[in-house]
Amino acid sequence: MWKYLLLVAGLASTVWSGVPLLDRRAPTVTTKQETEPETGYRLPNTTVPLKYNIELTTHVHDHGSAEQFDFEGKVIISLRVEEDNVRNITLHYREITVTHVKLSESGSLVLIDDDSSFSTDSTYEFLVIEPTSALKVGVYTLEIQYNGVLRTDNGGFYRSSYTDASGRTRWIATTQFESTDARHAFPCFDEPGIRAPIGLKITHGSTYHAISNMPIKSQVDSTLPNYKITEFEDTLSMQTYLLAFVVSDFDSISDQENKQSVFAAPSAIANGDLQFALEAGVKVIGALEDYLQVNYSFPKLDQIGIPDFAAGAMENWGLVTYREEILLYNATNSPKSQLKRTASIIAHEYGHQFFGNLVSPAWWSYLWLNEGFATLMEYLASDKAYPELRIQEMFNIEAVQTAFQSDALESTRPMNSYVETPAEISQLFDDIAYQKSGSVLRQLQHAVGDRTFRNGLKYYLEAKQFQAAIPADLAAGLQNAVDEVDDALPGDVKVIDIINSWADQEGYPVVQVSRNEAGVVKLHQERYLLKASDEGTKATWYIPYNLATYQAPSFTSTRALDWLTKETVEIRPTPSLNWDNNDWVILNIQQTGYYRVNYDDNLWELLIHELNNGEYSNIHHLNRAQLIDDSLNLARSSHIKYDVAFRLIQYLTQEREYIPWASTNNGLAFLNRMLAGSSKYDLFKKFVWVLVEPAFHHFTVTDKPSESHFEKLTRNVVINWACAVDAEECLTQTSSQLAEVISNKTDDINPNLKSVVYCNGLRNAERNSFLFIWDRMQRSQDPAERTLITNALGCSQDAELLNLFLETSLDASGETNYRGQERSRVFSSVYSGGKVGLETAMRFLDKNAAAIDKMYNGGSFGGRAIGSAVTGMARRIVNKEQADEFEVLITKLAAGNYLNSGEVSTAKELIQENILWTTKNYDVIENWLETNMKSGANKLSIFVVTLVASLLVSFFR
Repeated sequence: MWKYLLLVAGLASTVWSGVPLLDRRAPTVTTKQETEPETGYRLPNTTVPLKYNIELTTHVHDHGSAEQFDFEGKVIISLRVEEDNVRNITLHYREITVTHVKLSESGSLVLIDDDSSFSTDSTYEFLVIEPTSALKVGVYTLEIQYNGVLRTDNGGFYRSSYTDASGRTRWIATTQFESTDARHAFPCFDEPGIRAPIGLKITHGSTYHAISNMPIKSQVDSTLPNYKITEFEDTLSMQTYLLAFVVSDFDSISDQENKQSVFAAPSAIANGDLQFALEAGVKVIGALEDYLQVNYSFPKLDQIGIPDFAAGAMENWGLVTYREEILLYNATNSPKSQLKRTASIIAHEYGHQFFGNLVSPAWWSYLWLNEGFATLMEYLASDKAYPELRIQEMFNIEAVQTAFQSDALESTRPMNSYVETPAEISQLFDDIAYQKSGSVLRQLQHAVGDRTFRNGLKYYLEAKQFQAAIPADLAAGLQNAVDEVDDALPGDVKVIDIINSWADQEGYPVVQVSRNEAGVVKLHQERYLLKASDEGTKATWYIPYNLATYQAPSFTSTRALDWLTKETVEIRPTPSLNWDNNDWVILNIQQTGYYRVNYDDNLWELLIHELNNGEYSNIHHLNRAQLIDDSLNLARSSHIKYDVAFRLIQYLTQEREYIPWASTNNGLAFLNRMLAGSSKYDLFKKFVWVLVEPAFHHFTVTDKPSESHFEKLTRNVVINWACAVDAEECLTQTSSQLAEVISNKTDDINPNLKSVVYCNGLRNAERNSFLFIWDRMQRSQDPAERTLITNALGCSQDAELLNLFLETSLDASGETNYRGQERSRVFSSVYSGGKVGLETAMRFLDKNAAAIDKMYNGGSFGGRAIGSAVTGMARRIVNKEQADEFEVLITKLAAGNYLNSGEVSTAKELIQENILWTTKNYDVIENWLETNMKSGANKLSIFVVTLVASLLVSFFR
């Protein structure tokens, strides 16, 4: 499941439009290992379900009635008692009222039939059935009657709404059960390793319809007037969190041949906005079945867009739910980047139909067996469905390089992390479960070869289908495939050892590459940390490695040349992989390995020369992106000097490929944020403009229909940077385009340029223009457009307007029409927009904490809107004055119970790291900028530095 709030805009427009593509959550605490279980929250193993039969009645169609949001339920559970002398039956429940229980032996002997032979524990969320005598081994039937209320926090069995063509509010009842919310809809054994078939009947208004995981079995009139009963076919054996059902008056489109349908509010269907989602669903499931050599298991596969949805999407078996905006694509009004976004998220959720649904993790400790594979399949399957979008190439910048940031903190956690409480479980849905785990699996895929990897996954899925798995089961399937191929792995390297080395220890390595006078290349691994640890950084992973060199510049094969299993290994030239001491060497071809690479001084100089002397294209564009990301982050962590990184990225004056620019986008965003308070900030902006100007003039601020997806993304990156560093022609052109919209000279901006033109056009806009665009957002019924404009409004550099924007997010009068998830998005767009926005947001939070906690949490997954905001803001605190003010703020918030101890400590760690960075690097960077970017010398300086470096390298070659 995409557990992060997805906030449109492409990666190219994220740095300056306020809010990242994914409001990803970094791990905040290091959790316990499987060997340190915490008792209390796990169900006893004395009883197991054999079958659920659920009956629900909802009145959500009955607008304005007193019972509209109430529901009544009955669940009949066939279960087996696993041992003699069992004193009770324990299930999960949450926020429901149990009214009656009945327990019978298989022979129909009634043991309980009353409203009192049970107890509840709200702390552990246990419903305990208490027979008068101990139970023996055997099969029993448990019937529970209960009632509840549709929730308002987008979790469990909850309510959502939309506005129809007549302006009326139409309510729907829908579900979101992962990770621990199925227990809100019916008492159950709510753990991922416990599976059983599920039967479902829903009684609902006759003007509405019900859909669920399985096809409809029958529909009959209810004894209740104007109600009907929809009964579904029984599911296959599955875990409770994958059950889903929606009661609504939505419309749908279908591909009957492929048994797929897409449901959404009637207007979206009428506009044709779901056609692409239907097409992509059919293509993606075909690509997955072909790749995995395993068939999809359920008889149909539906998708539905939900207006209020805290997560991005959810992989319910046979009925995938999405935040509405994710599924919408309009060929006229949507940017080309939306194709990629929709296709890849569909691929993520469809990947779960195999990884997570067909085979589930034995416990949440192994969540990465779900989310890591779904992340990998997200790119693999969508790329196979739409190869022209080059989606797999984006894995490096969106997954690998994103995971590097979170996983470089001391507080990061291992992939295998033991948890018990619902709060701890929800914290596992982070960069480690998604991006890191997907990157580690991709590393193994490339290292052993794709065919071997595919066969291993087939063996794993077939062996464990409809069962729970642990990492050793995955290793066994892959080892079977490895054993069929002579050279898939060295004889002394086993798959289980590889997996354990990456899953059981936190962090990741940096591989130091050096070459001696005899031409021997030495590789040495150690843990990479953004700041040096007092305990040292010694650690060992199983690292696959390969090389490209000046004499053997092939970047095609990503198979492992060998494995680094100890701290150090030495490599000597061979006839097929040769080099001498004047040749550049690049480790980790196409950056398919999950590790950073640092070179000795001479090798860095050779790489800088190769990039800057006009032959940069000799190095694969994915490795150019790797060199950019590694060098800027190695400088950030003091592994190398910033001089090395700055001279390397000077080659960007020649670069036109998207992936290197996207990597640059991330690296420069950090520097821009950190240097905003420097006295030499203007020199930094000059430096960036020198890098960006050639590409800016190449791409211009005009969309070209014949361009590729990547060309459009690259244009957005360079426009954003040109405007961010106050390039007059950029600000003038974006402002004038926006002015034409405001003056009604044109209906709107080209959709491929809309995010960057709105953001940068609003940067210095006056009040009337700002309010015009805000009103446009409020009037829009298009959730994607609403997100885009919300992000853009946060780009304003006017504190008064930003504060006014923030005030609208707390309006409870009905004059604004924000959804729950949109209110917190307003806040994050403001604090992400720069120094002015950050300081405005800090003051606003200080003044309005209680209201923010109440209003924002309605659409926030996990109900930690303030905690999430404080962590995001802490990343942007860059000087002592801000730090002192922020410290007072978080102390106050903690005292008010708006922050927990983990959120406070994470915020303080992030701030301390930023302040430490400025202390260590300000003088160094300012001196470099003064030397190289003095007025009138900027371009000449870069030319001279590059020329000198080239001459030095040529002299030694």
